[in-house]
Amino acid sequence: MTDQTLEGFYRNNFIPRAHRIGRATLLVAMILCVFPALYLSFVLGAFPGTGAILTGFLAIVAFVGIMWVVEPISYFPVLGVCGTYMSFLSGNIGNMRMPVVVSCQNAIGAEAGSRKAEVAAVIGIAVSVIVNLVFLIALVLIGKALIDVLPAPVAQAVKDYTLPALYGAVMVMFTSSATRRNALTGILVGLAVFVSPVPEIFGSAAAGILAIAAVVVTNTGRFRAVAQNA
Repeated sequence: MTDQTLEGFYRNNFIPRAHRIGRATLLVAMILCVFPALYLSFVLGAFPGTGAILTGFLAIVAFVGIMWVVEPISYFPVLGVCGTYMSFLSGNIGNMRMPVVVSCQNAIGAEAGSRKAEVAAVIGIAVSVIVNLVFLIALVLIGKALIDVLPAPVAQAVKDYTLPALYGAVMVMFTSSATRRNALTGILVGLAVFVSPVPEIFGSAAAGILAIAAVVVTNTGRFRAVAQNA
């Protein structure tokens, strides 16, 4: 095929088919993700109420809502059409899919945004998903076996401290990426909100939303100054 024929096939056949398959798979994934909650709520009668759902939704929006807009725009030039669908379906984009894609594109000398780079992104993401699943399943099985042979107090301690350890690791990651002043301000403002009567009056989710909003408002001036200096 000539370059013109390949470009026509890419635009008229490959891209429309990629959109159809990508939208269908994402729609199926969203339905499967929501199905357990719908089953528990309307079949087993465990519906928590619109208030609890709205509170949880607002807590998530306040924390990561901006990423719903920023990530697709910032990742698309590197991932391409197919890579974007595959990455948002599999997850772990920033810390797993993007590094793999960039490494594959650099290994073959593909220019970002080119057709060659998009093919490399598709292959790299597919391989990373397979490797991720294999290692994840193996670690889950090994971890389950280790917990079963541990003494009961030790096994219970592992279960109790797993979630706090994950939150601590995330906090360290975000703190290390911010300036010391902003990180310290954020920690102090968040602690001030949680030691106040807000959690008891409005609940922990509302306190989390208020803490995030307070941190953003407190550091807005510093963020603007950094942007202007840049």
